[in-house]
Parts: sequence; structure tokens; C-alpha cells
Amino acid sequence: MRSARIALTTLTVINLLNYLDRYLIAGIVVPLKEALGANDADIGLLTSVFLLVYMVASPVFGILARRMSRTLILAAGILIWSVATMGSGLVNTLTQLFIMRAIVGIGEAAYTTVGPAMLVDHYSPVRRPFALSIFYAAIPVGSALSYIASGLIVNAWGWREVFLAGGVPGIALAIVCLKLKDPQPGKSDVATGTSTSASMHAPTASNISSSIKTILKSREFVTATVGYIAFTFAFGALAVWMPYYLQTAHGWSVASSTTTFGIVLVASGLVGTIAGGVFAKRLGGGSASCLKLCGICMAVAAPTSVIALYSNDDWLIIVGLTISSACSFATQGPVNTVILNSVSAMLRPLAIGMSVLLIHLLGDVPSPWLVGKIFDSSMGMRVGMSLIPITMAVSAAIWFFAGRRLQQI
Repeated sequence: MRSARIALTTLTVINLLNYLDRYLIAGIVVPLKEALGANDADIGLLTSVFLLVYMVASPVFGILARRMSRTLILAAGILIWSVATMGSGLVNTLTQLFIMRAIVGIGEAAYTTVGPAMLVDHYSPVRRPFALSIFYAAIPVGSALSYIASGLIVNAWGWREVFLAGGVPGIALAIVCLKLKDPQPGKSDVATGTSTSASMHAPTASNISSSIKTILKSREFVTATVGYIAFTFAFGALAVWMPYYLQTAHGWSVASSTTTFGIVLVASGLVGTIAGGVFAKRLGGGSASCLKLCGICMAVAAPTSVIALYSNDDWLIIVGLTISSACSFATQGPVNTVILNSVSAMLRPLAIGMSVLLIHLLGDVPSPWLVGKIFDSSMGMRVGMSLIPITMAVSAAIWFFAGRRLQQI
């Protein structure tokens, strides 16, 4: 258990840095537009380019994880995204920034694909929802620190220093990652009697296509991922545009919008993510109960996001955003547990990679750009942001009814 705790702590801290670097741009939209001559659609496209590379690279690292040391892949990924983040602070043109953010996507794809798969091999199936909830609690904390730190640093020094400061910690963490214990895939399943012979067999290059087909035949994988697509579409747009929306539509300052949004994400994200793991564990960690739990959470998140977006009262905006964010983050442990448990141990990195590819290809790759285009059009900001509660409601319906159907089988 000591090695499991060390792995959970280390991988969670690195995941925090992962999301801190990912959302640095969201806190410096205004100075970045002024310095590089970008418009709203360009800013949205920066995120889309990062995610495009990230999602395409993810299945590749899922395949490599069956042939190479997983700790080596993780360390290389962390080093790549950290150096590219620092490089983003040295660019002079928008094109150069696009290139740097694409390289960040390659590094983060290596970590996001291999990290969760390695983590679950330290834990039995019944304990995985809670372990993954701790791991994914780094999403709100890292994202929030990104908004807060970027807002403070840009006001004190400038936008270049935001990127430079964000990249430094990863170099040290890449070295730490090499010291982690990499358990045999499926070992924790064997200990609890839940593995099959397939879970201990690494597919070869010749049957990669059959592995993909096997994953896509899993009802749990498909339903979890389809709901996740709608969720990612909504939250991707929210993460990129909410601080700017607060500044433009509600008259908040750069510092107040980024700091408030960051604090809300920390508080609601920590509570929501851990609560989701606790409830999933108490429900037994099964796919059906996890999916229904996700559906219920998003059924609350959708209407409260409407309050956050369209209320004219600052406190109602904060309350609505807090509840919506907490319910949204509560889904992270349960839905990723469903994805990881839907296939055999050796297929888990590929399953995560495929899930990452699909949720970003159809989710937060198009959503920031689409919302930005609507901002620039005659329809305006309020219409653009309405896509967020709509797609939240879609994810609620998909997850809840998929979970109910699984219970009936």
C-alpha cells in the first residue's frame, strides 16, 4: 500500500501541473490579444490546436505503453510539455504560439493516457473510484491555480512570465516520476480474482485493430464516452471563456474574474470530485451505478450553470457557478472508472487514449472555437455561452439512461 500511496500522491501532483499549464491562456486572453494581434476566434483556436494534437497523440501513447516502460513515457511527456510551455513565453508571433501549444499537447497526451492506467494497477477494483477521484481532483485545483497565478503574474510582470513560471516545476517532476514503481498490468485484478487471461496478455502490433474493435464493443465504454463527449464540449467552452465572459458581459476586471473563477474551481472541484468518488465507492463502484450518478450530477449542473451565466447579481453568479462546477467535477472519478474497468488490463491505456481522442475531437476541440465564432458574430456572447447548459443537459440524459439500462441487463 505504501507504493500505491506514493504513486497516487506523485501522479496527482503532476496532474495538477498538467492542468495548470493547460489553462494558462484562459487567464491572459486580453494581453495576449493585444500583443499578438489575435481575435476571439484565434484564442479559441489556440485551445483547439492544442487539443487536436493532444487527442491524436493519445492513442499512440496507449499503444506504446504496451511496449515501453510506463514511467519513462510519463517522464518524457512531462519534460516535453514543460519545455514547450516555457517556449510559449518566448514567441513573437501567433503562429509560433500555435506551434508551442501543439508540442504541449504531445507531452500532455503521454501523461494523461498512461498515468491513470498505471495508477489503477495499484488498486483493487472496489477502491479505484476513490483513487481516481483523488487523481482527478487535480483538475479543478490545477485549473484554478492557473487562473489565479496567470492573473496575478500578468498584472505584476506580463504574459510572457506566465508561461515561463508555468513550465519550470515540470522539469523537477519529470525526474521524480522515474522513481515510481510500475506494477504489472492487471496485478491488482489478479489479487482480487477479477482478471481474465486476456487481461494479462499484451496485444501485438498485428492485432491493434482487433483491440480497438474489442474496446468499441464494450457497452460500458461506448456509453461512458458518448456522455463524456457532451460533458467535455460544455466544460471545455466554460473553462476557456468564463473569465473573459465575466469581464466583457458583466464588467469584472481581469484580476477579479480570474481569481474568483479560480477560487470557485478549487473549492467546488475538490468537494465535488472527492464526493463523487465517495458516493461511487458506497454504491459499489459498478458501471451502472457510476453512470447513473454522473447523470444525476449533470442534471443539477445544467440549470445552475444557467444561473451562473445569465444572472445580473454577482453573488448568484458565484453560487450558480460553484454548484454547477461541483456537480460537474463529481463525475470525473466515476466516469473514468467505468472506462478503465470496461476492458482488460492490457487494453486500459489504449481505452483511455481512444476516450481522450473521441471526447476532445467531438468535445472541447470544436467548442472553444465555435463559441468564439459566435462571440464575433451578430448573435453575441450570451447566445454563444448558451451552448454550455444545453450540452450539460445532453450528457445528463445519456449517462443516466445508459446507467439505468445497464442495471436492467
